[in-house]
Amino acid sequence: MTKRFIEIIDSLSDRTGKGGSWIILALIGAMVLATFMRYAFNKSPFWAYDMAWMLYGAHFLLGGAYCHLHQGHVRVDLFSERLSPRPRAILEVVGYLVFFFPLFYVLVVSSIPYTYNTWVIGETSPSSSWAPILGPMKTLMVLGFLLLALQGLAQFLRVLPVAIRGHHER
Repeated sequence: MTKRFIEIIDSLSDRTGKGGSWIILALIGAMVLATFMRYAFNKSPFWAYDMAWMLYGAHFLLGGAYCHLHQGHVRVDLFSERLSPRPRAILEVVGYLVFFFPLFYVLVVSSIPYTYNTWVIGETSPSSSWAPILGPMKTLMVLGFLLLALQGLAQFLRVLPVAIRGHHER
């Protein structure tokens, strides 16, 4: 059952990351258009700055779990690279328990009411002339945190048997 749970999370992270990667095309399009308008007509579109941070933020948030799945995040392996598999797995389990899970607990628990309040009051960007609503972006923030937390749980469940028994479960 644990293996199937890990496979489901891995698949969700993979699909979300690949789907979210297409957002970069919209970001490129918006930036090319904004740059063209600025240089060709000496007028930058009022929406360009907000669109850039929203699209990049969505791309970043939806890609976090994918990046974690494929071991793409920066790691400092000063000590762990010299360890055998079991001590390395123990170190990773401790890292998840001490740093990863508490951090993502705080991020998810604090971002849900923050996002809910944004929808309730209809919050818009205060620094923008076109005042885009912020609910969708903040919802993506919660979703990105949840996806990354789930992928962390999958990775944790993957290394836990190695830490306990010294080998992967079959």
